[in-house]
Amino acid sequence: MRRLALAATTALALVLTYACGTDGTDVPPADGDAGALAPDGATDLPDGAQPMPDSSVPTNADAALGDAGPDAPVDAGADTGPAGPLDPAFVHYDINHVLTTGQSNSIASGARPPLTTTQPYSNRMFNVGVMTGCGRPGVACAAGGCNGSGCTDYQTPTSFVPLVEGDTFFGGAYVVETTSSGLANEITRIARAKYLVGQPPSKSSHDVLVSLHGRSGLTYWCLRKGGCTYLPAYNKPFAEGMRQITDAKALAAAAGLSYVVRGVTVIHGESDHYDDGDLLTEFPLAATSGVGNINHYGEGLIEWQKDYQEGAKAITGQTIPVPLFISQMNGWTDTPGSRLAVRQVIAHENAPGRVILIGPTYQLPFQTDCLHYTNHSSRRLGEYFAKAYASTVLGGKPWQPVRPMSVTRAGAVITVTFNVPVPPLVIDTTRVLDPGKYGFTYHDESGAPPAITTVALAGPDTVRVTLASAPVGPGRKLRYALNAAVPNACPGPTQGARGNLRDSDTTPSEYGYDLHNWSVAFEKDVP
Repeated sequence: MRRLALAATTALALVLTYACGTDGTDVPPADGDAGALAPDGATDLPDGAQPMPDSSVPTNADAALGDAGPDAPVDAGADTGPAGPLDPAFVHYDINHVLTTGQSNSIASGARPPLTTTQPYSNRMFNVGVMTGCGRPGVACAAGGCNGSGCTDYQTPTSFVPLVEGDTFFGGAYVVETTSSGLANEITRIARAKYLVGQPPSKSSHDVLVSLHGRSGLTYWCLRKGGCTYLPAYNKPFAEGMRQITDAKALAAAAGLSYVVRGVTVIHGESDHYDDGDLLTEFPLAATSGVGNINHYGEGLIEWQKDYQEGAKAITGQTIPVPLFISQMNGWTDTPGSRLAVRQVIAHENAPGRVILIGPTYQLPFQTDCLHYTNHSSRRLGEYFAKAYASTVLGGKPWQPVRPMSVTRAGAVITVTFNVPVPPLVIDTTRVLDPGKYGFTYHDESGAPPAITTVALAGPDTVRVTLASAPVGPGRKLRYALNAAVPNACPGPTQGARGNLRDSDTTPSEYGYDLHNWSVAFEKDVP
């Protein structure tokens, strides 16, 4: 009950409104982007973000930044970039279940209209929709349904149907494009084009079932196993995910289909962006295992993966692991940086193959509210998840995003070597506008850290950052994409925290999007 006790002040009441949401029958509640401290201790500033183009227009918002149109033709036999041969240990299943959780961007709040209204392969959803918390128009739902605080109903599915978009979360106010179709259809496209060539007909496809149990604005505490203590009237999201697995397994068995849970995708972090702030601190949390504490969000991600995997295995009897695929949260608007984004990288490093960071999201345009992805960004994000899934599940090689592997220094020159899925590295100021120094910043505790003079590529996987003088202060840090121009920091490729470093991946997209891999936002020590 600690969080409710904090509501004594006006500021904290505002945070709780953002984090828990309101009724949301028409306009979705904001995820809340005020109050966090910047990594360097910057003070809070008001959100003065400028709007992005109207996401309700069904055109590719990325096109202005150099992307292909959303419906460009795709060569199904083209190279799929970093994908490789089928993992010798891979086991075929008829139904490959991927669950999705998170907060409002996971439920595609405002990402309208839906784009994907036909199913090009044999991918599936439940007959009640990808959301079981009362979300498919025309399906009966108990009074209350879902709102900004959660869901009061569970629509029990009775069959599988072709996966298409058109679910709603906020009481039927509008229907949306979730990441589900982009995820599943790109997985199947990559599988058929690259991994399953030459397989017998019965194993020549990889059919995906997607279900979603996200909630608007909820923190990790509310979404994890057991949930939080302050929303007793609402269904627990994690328990809903387990129920989706139970129902999917039963439906598959009734249809004579083999079934497995392959992974969980997570689109989350805005509310927990406050976890080190002065206004709202839910950590430390007692661990769900009953042993010790979860001290911060990064540890929470590792706990989350463990609980999903154990829960899925207990229901299905499978031995196949259930990795947690996460997208980096780059959608803050109140401070230059976010500790949460850095902790997502650390969780990826500390739990290899279990917590898998697929990449950043600053390259994706946002709606005019500066909080939520456009419909095209939502579908495109699903395809980024698909690439990570394909490498991990089909190729047997846990996905590695563009991220720093080593940082060295000689005098005033800092050299960073990166993991690069498809070399060489590219500095791209067309698709993402240059925020200055291509997104790199240097900090130390000297009081007057030397400025960055140049940033340049020094090889297919190397960047050289030159300072005005050799640093002498303690606490030396090199940061990337932790540079939001507060208060004018609407997230996305033109205004928010961002950088210009990407690889040369030309993986084709089912829907014609650009799927280069961009460097994650990071903070690394400098020797």
